[in-house]
Amino acid sequence: MRNARVWSIPAILIASALAACASSPTASTKVSQASRDNVTSVEIEATSASSALDLVSKLRPHWLRQGGTASIGGGSIRGQVTLVYLDGNRLGGINELRGISAGSVRSMQWIPASRAAVVLRDVGREAIAGVISVNTTN
Repeated sequence: MRNARVWSIPAILIASALAACASSPTASTKVSQASRDNVTSVEIEATSASSALDLVSKLRPHWLRQGGTASIGGGSIRGQVTLVYLDGNRLGGINELRGISAGSVRSMQWIPASRAAVVLRDVGREAIAGVISVNTTN
């Protein structure tokens, strides 16, 4: 009986260590992916910015890169645009971020074009690269 106890303790320790190592990369991958597509209130409060455009420029500059080109309507080539939504309502393009005070922003989210038409209204038939959705504190 004593031998069984001696072997069970190291076996439990090894199994625990392996489980911890196996779960670590998955957890960190999810966190980094979530933070790539979201800006939290903690990040916003820690950033000195005057507008939502300043926030995006400092925290997620890759959101501001214009998309490529796409064929839409009769084969004409147009550049893809990034749309801005404020509290679920469509505002327009990236320049609309200039008029949103950083102090009123609670959070922001990047929504890829493939999801935008499903989760937002008024996306329209434009060729879009994605949507910056801004949520305010009102």
